[in-house]
Amino acid sequence: MATLYVRDIPDGLYQQAQKIALEQGRSLSAYVLLVLQQAIDDEKVRRARSKALASIRRRRRALPANTPDSVTMLRQIRGQDG
Repeated sequence: MATLYVRDIPDGLYQQAQKIALEQGRSLSAYVLLVLQQAIDDEKVRRARSKALASIRRRRRALPANTPDSVTMLRQIRGQDG
């Protein structure tokens, strides 16, 4: 298992992390590992969503120039032309 050393942690950040770890009944090391894992998981989700959105954008077709907007279409459906 690897060891990670982090330098120049601001005192306030260190104290807040230590306080949260104690409140959760964890060591500071265990808390930092948890936070790091959550950050990596969040980044994986963000990348997957970004990839899915890019795919949707690539597949989206442009509407014909004479296509009415949704408000106009709803008014037509409801018989409220004008």
